[in-house]
Amino acid sequence: MKRITSCLLSLSLVFGGLIFSLCGCESTNNESSTQEQTSTVLSEAEESTPMIITNDPAYTNVALGKSYTLSGLHPDENAPSYPDESNSSMTDGARAAENAKYSDKAFAGFNKTARKYVENGYALISLDLGGFYYLDKFVANVGTAYHLSVGIDAPEFMAVYLSNDGNEWFYAGTAECEDTTEKSSVDITLTLNGALSARYVEFRIAGKGNWIMISEVEAFGIPAEEALEYPNREAISFLCIGNSSTYFFNVPDKFKAICKSAGIDIEIDYCCVGSAYLSQFADANDESRGQLLRSKLNSKKYDYVIVQDNSNADYSDSKPAMEIIAPMIKENGAEILFYKRYSSNDVPANRPESALRHHKNYTALAKDYNVSKVAPVADAFLICEQKYPDAVIFHTDNSHHSHAGAYLIACVWAKTFFDIDISNLSYTASLDEKTLSAVIDSAKIACEQGYDFPEG
Repeated sequence: MKRITSCLLSLSLVFGGLIFSLCGCESTNNESSTQEQTSTVLSEAEESTPMIITNDPAYTNVALGKSYTLSGLHPDENAPSYPDESNSSMTDGARAAENAKYSDKAFAGFNKTARKYVENGYALISLDLGGFYYLDKFVANVGTAYHLSVGIDAPEFMAVYLSNDGNEWFYAGTAECEDTTEKSSVDITLTLNGALSARYVEFRIAGKGNWIMISEVEAFGIPAEEALEYPNREAISFLCIGNSSTYFFNVPDKFKAICKSAGIDIEIDYCCVGSAYLSQFADANDESRGQLLRSKLNSKKYDYVIVQDNSNADYSDSKPAMEIIAPMIKENGAEILFYKRYSSNDVPANRPESALRHHKNYTALAKDYNVSKVAPVADAFLICEQKYPDAVIFHTDNSHHSHAGAYLIACVWAKTFFDIDISNLSYTASLDEKTLSAVIDSAKIACEQGYDFPEG
């Protein structure tokens, strides 16, 4: 397995084997055109893969009318609030109208609280194209902040995975989405540098807020006579154990995007349940947490496991749980990394005290389990609040982190776990310049100096 200590030495090899492209869509004064194309593309494909002539009559949306499966509908796949009509609306060619209501039958409603979404960290649409195709463009038509009054906005990103056999999956790329209040839906588009073959396509879509409304998914290409081998690359694998302080606003995926922009390829899985304690993950009889963790560790080998406990936990809570969890991680062959969480106290004046509790807890745990890398997120949040009070790093509930706070966490992870230079990252999560500068400076100070916690 690849290790962080050797990863940075191999960056030239990574760049030698793959093309990394981060490009934004050209802006225009035509607002309608802009909304159709608002996406940032991070794609991967070998230069040697087949190039497709898009005016070839055979080049078309090959997903049209094809079968698929879904996960992440709310509250579950058997009785969703906003169902996939006739199990066919994702590939029927019918997009939501510009003024469609969120309840329109063209939309299916996915939600972050759905069991499968919590387990995976994303809403999933998995297509079976019925045969092999060379593919170079992928599109998802999604609901927007046109529906913000009922808590719906556009997803944060769409990741596309491809497979020739339905078992082994290749990460093709990620596209971000800009939101709008002007129309009911927009396209998220991922365009590759060259075509890749696939019979199966997965659209993994993660939201900013709770709700994700999806109207249509498309995959463009031409028929292929045979499957091609995917570019040979080995990703560093991570598993996150925690709760909403990890998964809120897609922290792991922001971490992945930052790593990608630095030329480091990672895969990251979730084992996160809202409000969960490590003691619940340690309990083998706990179906939604303990058994989920065991299932994750038994089904896949990981290089690293990032661990985070509940906001109310202290050392006396976390230590007994780690006595059970640490051997499980060791048996998997992974290495433990600690995420020293921020204070979630909704009274700002009380945050330094609760952050100090987290500081003591994770510092002691790191010593107990010989963990050398502890991400000082608690430090970064206090530094940012005190140095940059205008930076909005907390959500409207004043307890969870915000979109900017999620990027701050991801920056601290990237700096701590990979020593990535976060000063000039190409992936910025679309933060405004002032907020971006505050977040990056706070992350750097936290990782290089730390917060001045009182001793004792």
